[in-house]
Amino acid sequence: MSLIYYVGQDVPLKVTPTDDSGNALTGLQGVSVAVTDPSGSASAPAVSGPVSGAYTAVVSGVSVPGVWLVRWSATGWSYETQFQVRTMGAEQLVDLAGVKAHLNIPSNDTRQDDELQGFILAAGEIARNHCGPFIPETHTQWFDGGRSRIMPDFTPISSVLSATEYYGLSAFPLTEQPLGGQTDAFAFTVDYSTGEITRRTMGGEAATFAYGSKNIKVVYTAGRAGAVPWTVRLGVLELIRHLWQMTQQGGGRPKFNAGAYDGGEAIVPTGFAIPSRVLELWQPFYRGPGIA
Repeated sequence: MSLIYYVGQDVPLKVTPTDDSGNALTGLQGVSVAVTDPSGSASAPAVSGPVSGAYTAVVSGVSVPGVWLVRWSATGWSYETQFQVRTMGAEQLVDLAGVKAHLNIPSNDTRQDDELQGFILAAGEIARNHCGPFIPETHTQWFDGGRSRIMPDFTPISSVLSATEYYGLSAFPLTEQPLGGQTDAFAFTVDYSTGEITRRTMGGEAATFAYGSKNIKVVYTAGRAGAVPWTVRLGVLELIRHLWQMTQQGGGRPKFNAGAYDGGEAIVPTGFAIPSRVLELWQPFYRGPGIA
């Protein structure tokens, strides 16, 4: 059973019941499995078996991303586990094949694929936090009025889909109008290098968004149209290598100073989750701390 699946996949379940000493249990009565998705909805897939002591079931077409809980039970025995479901559009800046090449893991060695996939997703989230999104994503945010400029949380911005001012119960749509091309007083401009949105009126003068609390609604797309700079990609690969090495230093794992996958490296320091070399590679795209 894999650890990570995509929305829409069938998920095979399998368990071999054992006692507290690890001995196989036979003759169990009423073996069943209950599956709970991240929204709290429960289902009970049909159970087959036992075959060589193992029971199996299939969760068809998982549709909710997140952690799914699995509970096997029978008279006098129970066992719990889980699996992860991710969306098809989750930000993934490098692929499994690229990571295995970077780690010098043979492409036909699939023993660690699930673990590596988890590192790929984690590294993508860390890069997104430092540099902003690369794969386009749409956000809706509400801002306080009474000021001439607002700064969305997710940058860089690739486009503003809509902006609306609310005066009480009345909604007034704003349109993006470039300086020198204003057609009415309900305008805004966007500094795409910083993400800052400025309220404009006739003549291009800066104006004030309508006064109020959370009365300015902006729908926008953040990201870089899927373009991943090579320094960012290399930083992600190096971060995955760092995280991967941390798991290889325990007992039973190939160590990087003794025939390791990447050709041999001594003990990896454990002080930081993100090595300095990764931050240096990402520095040109660092988005800086958010300002409330």
